[in-house]
Amino acid sequence: MATTRLVLAAVFLLAAGCATTPKGPSPGTAIPADLKDLDRWQARGRLGVSGPENGGSGSFEWQQRGDVSNVDIRGPIGIGGVHLEMRGSGGNPNLVLQTSDGLKLESDAAWDELQNRLGTAVPAGNLRYWMLGVAAPGEHQWHEENQNGVTTLEQAGWRIDYQRFSTEPGARVPMRITATSGDARVRIVVDRWQLGQ
Repeated sequence: MATTRLVLAAVFLLAAGCATTPKGPSPGTAIPADLKDLDRWQARGRLGVSGPENGGSGSFEWQQRGDVSNVDIRGPIGIGGVHLEMRGSGGNPNLVLQTSDGLKLESDAAWDELQNRLGTAVPAGNLRYWMLGVAAPGEHQWHEENQNGVTTLEQAGWRIDYQRFSTEPGARVPMRITATSGDARVRIVVDRWQLGQ
């Protein structure tokens, strides 16, 4: 159960390590001033998940194309490889979950499996926004940068601490994130961003 918190984590976030240089947008590609309007981006990095029972770490690759999110999670994270496809906007997009051992679930069954694995409800419709360092539509609260340089977002029962940003890919994007909800804790390090691609 806690092992699968990684899936959300994966969908979402990472573990420590050195980061590579982010890649900027293609020539002629305009990056919107408000990143919530950015509909084409990719991120690669590492993630770690921990909980009261167990945890693990691995790597992830996220590709966003309009309202379709494709997330691959690999590595010794206790759940094997996982591919998530989220399609649609709003708080409850359609989800297809596929595991490396051949399990494929869709819609409510996929959401139930993801929640069982993570041990908590998954705010999947928010993840594409949180990855970019912006709040999803709906109620939320920001806490400005503290003395350690951490900016915090609270939304949908999650606390997301943005610990480091980069402006190298053409916009200010998160490079190190920690997200917590109850006993679930996800750490994300983005090694590479590609915006507008």
